[in-house]
Amino acid sequence: MTCIRLHRRSLLRGLFQGGAAAMALPLLDCFLDGNGTALADGRPIPVRFGTFFWGCGLTRQLFLPPSTGANYEDMPQLAALKPYKAKFNLLSGFRAFVESGPAIPHWSGNAAIATGIAPAQDGRFAGPTLDQIVADNIGRASRFRSIEIACSGDARESYSSSGGAGVNPPEVSPLGLYTRLFGPGFQEADGFKPDPQLMLQQSVLSVVADDRRRLMAEAGAADRARLEQYFTSVREVENTLAVELQKPQVIAAVAIPARPDAMTVNKSVPVLLKTVPLFSQLLAIGLATNQTRIFNLALSEPADTMFMPGEARIFHQATHEEAVDPALGYQPAVSRYSTHAMECFAALLAALDAVQEGGGTLLDHCLVLAYTDTSDARLHAVDGIPMFLAGTAGGRLKTGLHVAGNGETVSRAGLTVQQAMGLAVDHWGTGANQTARPIGEVLA
Repeated sequence: MTCIRLHRRSLLRGLFQGGAAAMALPLLDCFLDGNGTALADGRPIPVRFGTFFWGCGLTRQLFLPPSTGANYEDMPQLAALKPYKAKFNLLSGFRAFVESGPAIPHWSGNAAIATGIAPAQDGRFAGPTLDQIVADNIGRASRFRSIEIACSGDARESYSSSGGAGVNPPEVSPLGLYTRLFGPGFQEADGFKPDPQLMLQQSVLSVVADDRRRLMAEAGAADRARLEQYFTSVREVENTLAVELQKPQVIAAVAIPARPDAMTVNKSVPVLLKTVPLFSQLLAIGLATNQTRIFNLALSEPADTMFMPGEARIFHQATHEEAVDPALGYQPAVSRYSTHAMECFAALLAALDAVQEGGGTLLDHCLVLAYTDTSDARLHAVDGIPMFLAGTAGGRLKTGLHVAGNGETVSRAGLTVQQAMGLAVDHWGTGANQTARPIGEVLA
């Protein structure tokens, strides 16, 4: 069969509702190998990794199925996720061990899941978070090493870190995310020509490389540490320049969206139900166009202050002040907030699953760890924290299962993530959170 001569980056361009739009061509057979599972040059379709964080857990009576394995019962709090049930795994019953240190309300669970280490201080990670561990292996193949998003608009709500109190700064508005992904430096046309300004910047950094090495060799220990932190940022710039000076590739059918207007971004439930789908759609296109392969989407902070206009209590306040309904056995308002969090997670899965890529969807070529900080926010409990693994990581995971952890460490999820993403690691975590056992039920 003869195929027309097209590059994977070929786009169809035109006008839509008065605005410019660009449509990437589908992943045609001539772009793929004979099986439709890899690019024509033999490279596999890339796998992406991301996290989705929400605060204050879920309601046990409404999310936890009685049975495990496949074909587990549909639960009311997960109703929004039902269309994607075959594409994620529900993890329950895993525990974040706090060791001999303090149990830090709303932080111990978050940090232990993200790093495999029980934190000693509130708001500080004792090691790199999972996304940055994976980014060390795949993050440099794209324009941005990772993209962080704070859906509430609060720049403090990023849970991506190389360790310590510092976090990677998030985008806090759809307009900011759009500008980051599709603003200056984004290439979308076939006749690609390297930007002379970028070439100049790359040349300048190359010229001073020898001076950088010499300075590092001559500096004292404290200065070397400061310089290493600084030059890490410089290396990120160098990587971005290197990717932007290469002819970009698209391997999925996506339309580059119109620039969004400035809009309200806050923790009101109606606002979140409007902005999270938009954040998710922009992110999905960014992943499909290889702007990044690593993402972190935070719905809220751990002690979630989401609110519903007209209700007397915000989410976190309600977890501690609302009475347990004696007939239901749980807190009704709290459960509604948790259900809204799952609706937002469903919006992310919907955006990823809507992008056709190869013989499947972008979600099929992703692995998303969705997690929270506690199982019962009223008690600050860190046993039985609910988690999800969504996507098959390009066929490396089985999905559609409910797996019970039986009180074992949450680090088993993190080890599973790393092995599914191709990292050569056989154990992860420290102390009681250390494990050499991935969740074998879900590994393909």
